Amino acid sequence: MKMLRAVMISIVILLIAGCEALASIPCPTVIEDVAPCVRFLKSQSEHPSEECCQGIKKLNGDADTQENRITICQCFKKGLATIGDYDPERIPQAPQDCGLSVTIPPIDQKTDCNKVSFMM
Repeated sequence: MKMLRAVMISIVILLIAGCEALASIPCPTVIEDVAPCVRFLKSQSEHPSEECCQGIKKLNGDADTQENRITICQCFKKGLATIGDYDPERIPQAPQDCGLSVTIPPIDQKTDCNKVSFMM
């Protein structure tokens, strides 16, 4: 009986740990969602494209926890490091131009994602 109980507790712990691991959004998903925004972030277009806005709206739905918002910020930093020069001030502008009432701060390589406040 003790063995069965130990096995059941182990299974519950594994299930909980697995659910927590799934709580974060994978970086490839974040980068795929915002990839259409590169032209806008690099000041190569005046407004974000419809595809960019769709990606931002999807991420907005995924940013439902502080953990997910931190993960999104960290993924932004990774992706932004690969695109070359961009205007960090356009990051908060993109959701507004897409009709969302979301406040995202400018993000660059110095941004501490653990301290960033997203207003969803």
